[in-house]
Amino acid sequence: MKLRSAHAAFLVTALALAPAASAFDSVDTMLWPSTGAFPAYPGDPIRPWSLRAYTGFMYDDNVLRSELVNESDTISRLGIGGSYGARVYGRQAIVLDAYAEYRDYDRFDTLDHWAYGTRAEWLWQLGNQLAGTLGWRRTQRLADLGESLVPRRDILTEDRIDAAGAYTFAPDWRLTGGYGFLHVEHDGRPVSPTNNWVARTGVEYFSALGNAAGLELRYGEGDAGIDDPLIGAFTNNRYEQLELAATLAYNLTADLRLRGRLGYTWREYSDLTESDFEGPTGRGAIEWRPGAKTLLVFEIFRQIEPVIDAEALHTDRRGALVGISWAATAKLVFGARFTHERRIYERDPAVVALGVPLRDETLRLMSFTAGWEPVRFWQLSSALDFGERESNLFGRDYDYTAVTINLKYEFR
Repeated sequence: MKLRSAHAAFLVTALALAPAASAFDSVDTMLWPSTGAFPAYPGDPIRPWSLRAYTGFMYDDNVLRSELVNESDTISRLGIGGSYGARVYGRQAIVLDAYAEYRDYDRFDTLDHWAYGTRAEWLWQLGNQLAGTLGWRRTQRLADLGESLVPRRDILTEDRIDAAGAYTFAPDWRLTGGYGFLHVEHDGRPVSPTNNWVARTGVEYFSALGNAAGLELRYGEGDAGIDDPLIGAFTNNRYEQLELAATLAYNLTADLRLRGRLGYTWREYSDLTESDFEGPTGRGAIEWRPGAKTLLVFEIFRQIEPVIDAEALHTDRRGALVGISWAATAKLVFGARFTHERRIYERDPAVVALGVPLRDETLRLMSFTAGWEPVRFWQLSSALDFGERESNLFGRDYDYTAVTINLKYEFR
């Protein structure tokens, strides 16, 4: 099992798909030469397990993400984690991972909290034609302060179950399928727990060079209850979402790769039918290695997503991202990321109260990172983040600057 390759692929995906919300996220998604993420450096020997401990400090000049209450704070964190991945019997393998960290706010100490994440995944294979994964994940984190605009300690706990499989019925063709379930609970906001699920099936053509093109159908349902004095009580409101999409993963050269999906999505609500959505959705990315030490990523997207942090039925997210990571030496790595994203919130109670159009916001984020591995297993990293949000609602505009320093020891 190519654990190093899987780890590098995960980090590339994180770089492309997760616009940083804080400077801690910026350092956590950095690519390091020692992991084998850059062809110029082979990376450390592969071990079935790893252990890590880390500490960091971040100064944020607008921690509440508000133009009305522009307050700075210093946040520190201390965490530990570990992972294990290996074959356990024949072609069967498992991947285990967990971390826990404590975040301490100097001024807004009511926001102090524990955050953690766990993952258990079984990589299964039956014969030469049938293979897939089955996994469970749990994460606990603080909800986005930019949504509440107040120092409210709303702790989110998310449980995810994912199953996926593929059946190779011909030398170059396979059937794909999967199922995902998400359960979310809030501790700090009077919101009922929510559940949603999605199932998918498709057919895909693939080649020995790793290229693939396919057609996929997704269907999902979930809770979308609202209980607000301005809107009314629709606690049993649910949604159904259907998506038909074409998928592509194509290697133009060994250093240039295209990937993405383009489809059409229908989303309908049982009680609030005026909030239904219909339109094109998708995600496309280009990954290019102009040299053995450099990775460039460009991505565009439009997605309709259930809302976890915000008080709305769903968000219509569309935007673009450009990221670069450069390993100057085997010990020094630098990165930058630029994101432009527009978010339209469907059925936000605050918007209904004011009688204005849908909440429409534009986010612009810039992140610059630098990392140094002075000796084996030790990583010293820093990040400088700039961000701003423009909103059609009064008081929701903001800008911020955040600086972080992080030190991690990882035995792998």
